[in-house]
Amino acid sequence: MKKGLKKLAALGLVAVMALGMVACGKKDAGANSSQTALAKIQANKKLVLGTSPDYPPFEFLVSEGGKGNVVGADIELAKKLAEKMGVELEIKTIDFDALIPALQSGKVDVVITGMSPTEERKKNIDFSDIYFQGKNGVIVKKGDAGKYKTEDDLKKAKLGVQKGSTQETYIKDTLKVTGYKGLTAVPDLVMDLKNGNVDAIVLNDKVAGINATKYDGVEIVKDIKMTSAGEEEAMAIAVKKGDNKDLIELMNKVIKDLNASGEYDKILADAVELVGKQDKK
Repeated sequence: MKKGLKKLAALGLVAVMALGMVACGKKDAGANSSQTALAKIQANKKLVLGTSPDYPPFEFLVSEGGKGNVVGADIELAKKLAEKMGVELEIKTIDFDALIPALQSGKVDVVITGMSPTEERKKNIDFSDIYFQGKNGVIVKKGDAGKYKTEDDLKKAKLGVQKGSTQETYIKDTLKVTGYKGLTAVPDLVMDLKNGNVDAIVLNDKVAGINATKYDGVEIVKDIKMTSAGEEEAMAIAVKKGDNKDLIELMNKVIKDLNASGEYDKILADAVELVGKQDKK
C-alpha cells in the first residue's frame, strides 16, 4: 500500500510540475506579447524600416556594385534611430500608398518616407515629433512657369501628384480638383509631364527643386501664391498604434538632438549633394 501510495504521490508531483511548467510557459508568452514596441525591436535586434525610395533627397536609389542601394536624409535618420536603440537597420522598399498597411500589419517597425502627420493618418497610426518642415512646390515644362501665379491657375491645369502623399490631399481638399493624375513614383510623373500627359506636378518644394534640376526641359514655379494649406508640409516618423510610448520618446529625443546640433541640416545638405552627383553620372 505504501509503495503504491508513493507511486501515486510521485505521479501527482510530476503532474503538478507539468502544470506549473505549462503555467510558466503561458506566463512567459504573455510577457512577450505585452512587450512595448521598443522592447520588441531590441529583442529582435533590428529596426525594420519601411520607405518608398522615389523622393530625393529624402529617400532614393543609387547604383553601387551592380545593385540599387536606398540612401537619403530619411535613411540617415533611420540609421541614427537604430544606433540609439543598439540594433541593426533593415530597409524594406514599399510603394508609398502601401506603407501604412505594412506598418499596421507589423511588416515594418517604422515608416520614414517624407510622410506628413495628417489628422486622417493619425486615426490609424501614431507619429513622432516633426523632423522636417517644408512647403509645397510645383514643377512644369520649361517655359510654362509664368502661367501659374495663383492656386486658381493650378485648378485649371491637369495636375500630377504622388499617390497617398500630402500633396494629393492638398489637391483634393484645398484645390477641390478631382481630375488629377496620381502615380506611385515621382520619376513616372516627370515623364508624364515631359510627354504632355499632365501640365504641372505638385511636390514638396525641395523635391520639386531637385527634379527641376535633374530633368531637362523641366522648371520649378517660383512665385506661385498659395493658401496656408499649400505653404507648409511637415514630416514625421510613423509607428503602429499600441504600446509605443517608449519608442516615440526615443525617436523624439533623436530628432531633438539632431535639430539642436544642426546635424540634421548637414544630413539633408549631404543628401541634396548626393542627388547632384547621381545626376552627373
